[in-house]
Amino acid sequence: MQCVGVGIVKAVTEYAESKAVQGAEAHTATPLMSTSLQDPAAPPSRLAGKLAYMLPAAGWVALYVAVLLNAPTLWRRAQSLPDGATAGVVASELLLLLSLTGLLCAVATLAGRWVWRVVATLLIVISAVCAFYMTRFNVVIGYGVVNAVFTTDHDMSGEVMGVWLLVWVALLGLLPLWWLWRSRPAPALWRLWRQPRALLLRITTLAVLAGVFSAAQSALRHTGKQAAGDVVEAAPNPVGVAAHSYVPSNWLAGAGMVASNKLAARNQEARLTDPAKKFNYAPQTDLSDVVLVFVVGETARHDRFGLLGHSRDTTPRLAATANVVGFAGTSCDTVTKLSLACMFVRPEGVKADANLGPDLILEDNVFSVLRKLGFAIELFAMQSEVGFYNRVKASSYKFREVIAAQPQNAGKPVDDILLLPELQASLAASTAPGRPRQPHAVVLHTKGSHYLYTQRYPRSFARWQPECMSTDAACTGAQLLNSFDNSILYTDHVLAETLALLKLHKALLVYSSDHGESISDNAHFHGTPRRIAPPEQRAVPLVFWASDRFLADPVLKARYQRLTQRQQAGVPGVGHRNLFASLLGCLGVDSSNGGITASDNLCH
Repeated sequence: MQCVGVGIVKAVTEYAESKAVQGAEAHTATPLMSTSLQDPAAPPSRLAGKLAYMLPAAGWVALYVAVLLNAPTLWRRAQSLPDGATAGVVASELLLLLSLTGLLCAVATLAGRWVWRVVATLLIVISAVCAFYMTRFNVVIGYGVVNAVFTTDHDMSGEVMGVWLLVWVALLGLLPLWWLWRSRPAPALWRLWRQPRALLLRITTLAVLAGVFSAAQSALRHTGKQAAGDVVEAAPNPVGVAAHSYVPSNWLAGAGMVASNKLAARNQEARLTDPAKKFNYAPQTDLSDVVLVFVVGETARHDRFGLLGHSRDTTPRLAATANVVGFAGTSCDTVTKLSLACMFVRPEGVKADANLGPDLILEDNVFSVLRKLGFAIELFAMQSEVGFYNRVKASSYKFREVIAAQPQNAGKPVDDILLLPELQASLAASTAPGRPRQPHAVVLHTKGSHYLYTQRYPRSFARWQPECMSTDAACTGAQLLNSFDNSILYTDHVLAETLALLKLHKALLVYSSDHGESISDNAHFHGTPRRIAPPEQRAVPLVFWASDRFLADPVLKARYQRLTQRQQAGVPGVGHRNLFASLLGCLGVDSSNGGITASDNLCH
């Protein structure tokens, strides 16, 4: 059984198939191509027989996945293209999809019935799940999203699953499997050696599909370049954009990148350049009693912060607090894991991917330098990004499950406010009588504004109404933004309470979110590959605060005044790229041989 992904002249196909069947019957009593799609033990089906005659099962799978599951995305894509380019681009993309999916199916059938059935099952079910999120939320399934499926917080990921997903998958994923597993699979490659005509037909089909796939890529590059405009030199490869826009290529490409990057990361981890060893870092003042707290936000957008210009007063407590300095910044990526990997690294230690893949991290993070400077580092998290927590190399850390399991938290809502007792205990231990004076750093990783937003704040913070209360609800953009703003209001409360714990210490607090979020009617998501992501997915706040004791140090005060001046001057291009240099620079740390880039240091 061969896979058909392109239009081959029907008369030629039928003739070749009939000859293949005749050749098979001449050598074996088992027919090569049954007119029934069902197993021999199953009763014959007239409809199945007609379908099998029209197109083999693998061909139907290719058409189903490439066309039906992608239909909403194809329509949306066509609506977004410039006039005059729609037909050429969409036709090229559709031909690319059909030939690619056809090739996958054709190769799978060569390995025998069980391999074919398992591959086809995964192809249909995973593509159906991806198509649901692509259709409902207009999300781009790329490396970041696929990587998050395997590595991120499954407790929060489960919140974006609802009854509509189950219905969708049952109808568009499981129902086709009933037909698939009852269909008669094509003979495996090793069964065709005595059937030269059938073997020739299979090889010809593969060659035709490969040729169409290559031709479709060339056509798409041409039409895509015309659609983007010849003047757009930095436009991403249109073939890569198409690969990330449709199933199954998007999740297959993402899974491939996850696997290859995990292997590369394992080899690269031991070869990361340690900036603490490569450069000299020296504090210009006594840091022995300094406390640095970095709060990692989640999905918070700077344009929803009242402190940074939002029309709603979503940050009243921060706005009323002295020594708070805020910037509207840009994230280094659009998904939690990738941003955590790059946001604490020198920009010179990150090699950006030229297409749509993740950055290559070449250097260790700022926490390596802090450890060399004598900082004791602790980490407390409401998420479970254990890979990042291990890279911080904290002396101790607790993530969500550990914090929730503590007796004092029994029965309490597991939200960001539970981080405060952990910080309080950490501060008390660091200043305990008899303990040597040592600079202290604490990382707090919050749930922040991760969807479902209404689950990120208590009811007392539901200021803006109406809200989006359920994953399954058909929420308007206004409802989603009301809930999102309420979550920012709660973030303001958590940060203000954190400052209250730090006000008597010689403390510096820095807050930034990992990425932003796209929000519109019935749609919310992030994780679009960075080069093609809408700006709101990378819109993050950078907020600094220093205690009075911190500013009593003349060196630190002078540095912080420069930070304030840069904020007042409206310095453009601020973002995660500034964190490494600014964390050290605002602590009064200098490097004599290039370890801190002056232009990235907001306290310079």
